[in-house]
Amino acid sequence: MTQALKKIWLDTDPGFDDWLTMLLLGSNPDIEWLGVSVVAGNAPVDITYDNALRIKAHDGLTVPIYRGCEEPLAGVIETAQRILGDSGMPTTGDILPPGAATDAAGHAVDALIAAVRKHPGQITIMAIAPMTNLATALTRAPDIAEKIVEIILMGGSTDQGNHTAAAEFNIYADPEAAAQVFKAGIPLRMFGLNLCRQLLVTNAEVERLRAIGTPRALRLAGYLEAYVRIRSSDGSVPMPMYDPVVALYLEAPQLFQFQPAHVAIELTGELTRGMTVCEFRVPRRAAINTQVAMLADGPAAIERLMRRLAAILV
Repeated sequence: MTQALKKIWLDTDPGFDDWLTMLLLGSNPDIEWLGVSVVAGNAPVDITYDNALRIKAHDGLTVPIYRGCEEPLAGVIETAQRILGDSGMPTTGDILPPGAATDAAGHAVDALIAAVRKHPGQITIMAIAPMTNLATALTRAPDIAEKIVEIILMGGSTDQGNHTAAAEFNIYADPEAAAQVFKAGIPLRMFGLNLCRQLLVTNAEVERLRAIGTPRALRLAGYLEAYVRIRSSDGSVPMPMYDPVVALYLEAPQLFQFQPAHVAIELTGELTRGMTVCEFRVPRRAAINTQVAMLADGPAAIERLMRRLAAILV
């Protein structure tokens, strides 16, 4: 008897590392990729949606892509454009050519709700962006919480942040949405900065992409080179790999180790807004709501990523 494919829904804000995640999902034979909901994050939603459509056209993806929420539940929109530039996807080479003007009809939140109701108890959500779409879906349709298998998210940290001293960007950009998701009773698996800092890319990985030599590989190499240069102008300082970690986990869960925790989102701290407060003294001090990724075989994970990209980009 053939085992059913794992059903996946991606919530994203492309972003270069979101692009890598989409490449891995699109070539994973063990999943059924049902849809993509795009949200404001790395850049305003008009830009992240356009980036998603460029990626879809460039790489021949067939998954439906839905435009989602434009602003956080509270406060003003926060993007990463001061680091990533106006497009949210800097490159040292050729830019992605334009894609379609639009894709799947309807709002991303409505599409996500419909998908979960159509496949109750079967969908795993991969969240690699601010959680505005997810929180809005839970508000409009509270019944879907018990129908979601798990949310696998890239966000948060057990220690220091990146957008602020205390907060990781995806959580900081809409902490009210993150707080709602973490309180919803849905099984969560969190890949935070503490884990992603164990997966490092360098100029060596850029050259490996260039060595493939195909037009797609050369274009991707330009984006990876710009990504590596976020930390240092010459790329000499290794750069953590963020969003693809969730797709790598799907393919190779043996590379990761987790610790149960109760994770809460700080909303009112003057210096700590958006912080993921991880209480590991469970269940004595608090109820478990999250499996927190703590350790990874970083070199093996990056090697798997590069081998998978080499196979995709021929």
